[in-house]
Amino acid sequence: MDTQKDFSELVLHKGCYSKEENLRIYNKFFKNAPRYLFRAVDKKYNITKKILCDVGCSYGTNLLYCSEGSYGIEVIPGYASFARSLGLNVYQRNAVADSLADLPKVEVIWCSALLEHVDSPHVLLRRMHNMLGPDGLICVYVPTISWLAFLRKMPVIGKRFSGYIHADHINAFSAKTLRFTCERAGFETCEVSPFYPPPLNFLNFIPLIDGIVYIGKKIENWDYPKNSARKAAENSVGYASLERR
Repeated sequence: MDTQKDFSELVLHKGCYSKEENLRIYNKFFKNAPRYLFRAVDKKYNITKKILCDVGCSYGTNLLYCSEGSYGIEVIPGYASFARSLGLNVYQRNAVADSLADLPKVEVIWCSALLEHVDSPHVLLRRMHNMLGPDGLICVYVPTISWLAFLRKMPVIGKRFSGYIHADHINAFSAKTLRFTCERAGFETCEVSPFYPPPLNFLNFIPLIDGIVYIGKKIENWDYPKNSARKAAENSVGYASLERR
């Protein structure tokens, strides 16, 4: 399938819900897909040409544009069922708590708007590190706390700077803390950027609007610092605790 019409027919006729619900899902999630950030990252890193895992894939929107062998992980049964009804390969799993050991290694992991929700961001990052093959890339989007705090209180535009305080979010990040969090999970930073389009791309180094993307490369045989009480491991949490003496 190469056209939006093809995707429209697929969603409307193959979706597992009523025609009305399929249409609602199409208009909200598929009509203008993929979203700008996914397209911007793909333009620079060619992620749709590689085998990709979309962690927290929702209805599978991004997977329609990805290479054969790509798959998604989604915790909500209704989302996973809908994606599978379109012929997409989606595993209904909790990416933090359920076993991922049987899933194929991938070249790229896309994880958008999930890290701010999970109980243990570090465990999720370590698990994704273990899912990547050599030189694999991780692409993580999170809403961020703007360093210009007063913008959140401004009328009309304030909502552009307050996504991080959504009621379901239990973690909050800035560009610096996101970078540290990912690097401490075993990734070499390629860039941390909001991927603004021209003519605003000169602001990529001083992000203002809520939200940023971390691009990192898996470090092979990575381990925690020498004085750490943890050691990297291929297990359910991605590390083993060391006994202190």
